[in-house]
Amino acid sequence: MAEATAYRSTFELYGDGQAVLDDLIALFGKAPFVPGSPDQTAYNCGAKAVIEHILARIAEADQLPQR
Repeated sequence: MAEATAYRSTFELYGDGQAVLDDLIALFGKAPFVPGSPDQTAYNCGAKAVIEHILARIAEADQLPQR
C-alpha cells in the first residue's frame, strides 16, 4: 500500500492534484443512496469508499510529524 504521505503529495501539494481531488469528490462523494435502485446504490457506495479512503490517507499524513 502506498504511504499516506504519497496521497498528501499527490492530492494536496500541487494545484493539479487538488483540482483532480475536487473533481473526484464532486463526481463520487455525494450521498450514495438511489431509491429503488440497489445496484446503483451499491456502485455509488463503492465509488464513495474510494474517495473516503483517499481523504483518510491524506488526514493520516497530516497527523505525521513533519520532516
